[in-house]
Amino acid sequence: MHGYRHATLASLIILMAFILIPATAISDSGLPNYSYIKSITIYAPAVSGSGEGVLSKTTLIVAYPGSGRVFFSALPYTELDTQGAARIAAYIASLAAGISFNNYDYYVITESNVPIIGGPSSGGLMCVGFLSLLMNKTLNPSVTMTGMINPDGTIGPVGGLKEKLDAAASNGFKIFLIPRGQRYYQYPVIQETRLPWGVIRRTTYQSIDLVEYGRNINVSVIEVGSIFDALAYFTGVDINASSVLEPLQVSIPGEIVDSLLNNLSTMVQDTYSSASKVYNYYYKRTLQMVIDNLNNTLSSLYSIKDKYPVYTFVQGFSIYPTVIYYNLYSKVLSNTLSIDSILDTVNTTLISIGIRLNSIGRNLDLDELIWFSLAKALYYRAGYYYTNALSSTSNSNELTYLSYSLSYAEQCNILLDLMEALPNSSPSSLINLVDTRDLYAAASTIYSYIEAIVNEVGGNTQVLSDASDYYGLMNSQIVNDTVTLLGFTIYVIGESTYALHMVFDQSNLDDVAYVQQAILTMLSSKIPSSPVLQFFIKYGSEALENRDYSSAIHGFSQAFSLYLVLALTLEGNSNTSSVYASTSSQGGVASSNTTTPFIQIPVNQPIANTTTPENQLSRGLILKYLGILVITAAAISVILALRMIKHR
Repeated sequence: MHGYRHATLASLIILMAFILIPATAISDSGLPNYSYIKSITIYAPAVSGSGEGVLSKTTLIVAYPGSGRVFFSALPYTELDTQGAARIAAYIASLAAGISFNNYDYYVITESNVPIIGGPSSGGLMCVGFLSLLMNKTLNPSVTMTGMINPDGTIGPVGGLKEKLDAAASNGFKIFLIPRGQRYYQYPVIQETRLPWGVIRRTTYQSIDLVEYGRNINVSVIEVGSIFDALAYFTGVDINASSVLEPLQVSIPGEIVDSLLNNLSTMVQDTYSSASKVYNYYYKRTLQMVIDNLNNTLSSLYSIKDKYPVYTFVQGFSIYPTVIYYNLYSKVLSNTLSIDSILDTVNTTLISIGIRLNSIGRNLDLDELIWFSLAKALYYRAGYYYTNALSSTSNSNELTYLSYSLSYAEQCNILLDLMEALPNSSPSSLINLVDTRDLYAAASTIYSYIEAIVNEVGGNTQVLSDASDYYGLMNSQIVNDTVTLLGFTIYVIGESTYALHMVFDQSNLDDVAYVQQAILTMLSSKIPSSPVLQFFIKYGSEALENRDYSSAIHGFSQAFSLYLVLALTLEGNSNTSSVYASTSSQGGVASSNTTTPFIQIPVNQPIANTTTPENQLSRGLILKYLGILVITAAAISVILALRMIKHR
């Protein structure tokens, strides 16, 4: 007992001594040696815990040189999805600016006088703020906005719009940007009925036209679909006007498409033959309905394969798991194949494909490496379901797992065939993979962020099943295989982004698809193009022509994922000079008289020599931020230790 108390008291003395270390000591030992620090303060409309509209103050800082770290501080405490939004805002801002994310560190310091409801609604504004710093643009102080920042640069829907609009109006803002599709908004109204024995409160919802309501309170309410739309209103710089998507040169050999469709047709006919031998009427009828649907799908794909080859290929590729499952299911029901036989078939297939993967050389160019990484990710997913089948105690589950395993193994084979058939990039486009932590960070941030907000609104998490599989494999299966990690990252980000739109944008999928296409057009000059990237854009574009908006979003989401991963892995994809460009050399864009310039501080100069007191904010805020972290951690440790002593 006494020894424990003595040890605890000694710990307390050490902690108290640590607390008393001045902030400057933290700076000397822990603050990176930045050459430049730039900051800007923005005011984000939010909703307080009592349901009223308020403004939260957020200071954004970019520091050079950095290593892609994002620091977040909030007073009062805010939700984790807000922190995730901050990192995604930094990702998208760097991508849109055409600079290397890892060349900078990013700081987000949020303050509010009242507790606010956490959420990602300030993500769009944070992204605009970071983008203004990275592009050397100033923001119009009469403009503010609300809206999620999505991993593809689209602006997602949020709540509390009327309350936020009221807060913006009462604080002098003249332009309020909201997510596209939210002009007509339903807001809660509490009705009270006073009775002798008490008060009955009921919540009803009323519809409001935010544009008309804003006009009545002297605020222009404008819908925006992307971060580029928002940037135009904040800075007057319209990137849309100068962006033209180059004609997509990628094509897929007709024999690859024909081979895929013919294999699917053969399996469907085989399923029909097996189904005819099933005695149970219910099972037979179910199989016949599935076969009819598959035949209709294949007939449709055959009819458009010449006009839309990429769309046809991907659609056929995507129904492989369904075709294989019902093929195996019909054979088991008709007693023409046993579970053990299927197990042997899957095992043999996995061994064969594993040998093929190991035989592929190491000297792959950019596009070959991407296809190879996607194929290996599918192979690991096949192995995952094969392992599940081995440990399953249910024949039904075992069959399902085996069908998945065989499907993903065959898809792996198909991608390897595609890799060999498609044109590849030139040898000069070889990539230098970043530290695997960067890939983990990107995939983990985006998946966790989207999972959190989907759960928050009670959305169907089943749409995240593909992303969840790859995310789980990324965390448990791969240790040193960077190539496969690259594939997992592309899948996780792409499937997560697609799931996000399926949850929040079911009523306007067409709008989302067109906005995604427009953003891809604007990003086309930021990163060297490649056939594999054009493949996914071509898929989305062909789906859009077919008015298959869900598939278009899926293709574009994968393209965005690939854009982000390429930005993290391509060597020499930085343009750091853009952050130091003078205002007079911004391509003839005139600065508005109403804008307030951000702060640029050469750190190797004395801060006291700056011309305005505000110039001390950037470095001072970083010191303050780090100091708060240290002091808070130490204080919590002291409190816990004191409680432990008390209970002893």
